[in-house]
Amino acid sequence: MHPVLRRVLLHGGLTALILAVMGALLAELATLWLSGHATRSADPVAEQQVGAALRTRLPLMLAAWGFAFVLVGELIIWRIRGSRPAAPEPPNPQDDAEKLLNELLAQAESRMAAEAGEPGSEGKRPEPGDGKSGEERSPTPSPP
Repeated sequence: MHPVLRRVLLHGGLTALILAVMGALLAELATLWLSGHATRSADPVAEQQVGAALRTRLPLMLAAWGFAFVLVGELIIWRIRGSRPAAPEPPNPQDDAEKLLNELLAQAESRMAAEAGEPGSEGKRPEPGDGKSGEERSPTPSPP
């Protein structure tokens, strides 16, 4: 469904509903006002016909005019703004960070696997001064 049509149906429908309720209230007020002026019309049947016509026509006409007003307004707004295509989503900066973290994690896992796979290491950690960590052992001085 076109976005303008959806907006017109939603906004126009709500406007028509509200104006129909207001029209019904105004029609009741008008019939009360007409029934208070009995001197104007000597025919009570004519007053009832006018009241019935007001009760049906006033809410319907207010709802129709309200819907038409919203329709014209939404079409004018759509014409002025134009139909813009949906904006593309900006690239998520977390994706780059997530890629970098995954890469670093893979490197760390490969290093741990390489260290665990060395012959003779068997999961032992190199101790400081044993020659594996890059330090050379200093000869222990012999006692004199």
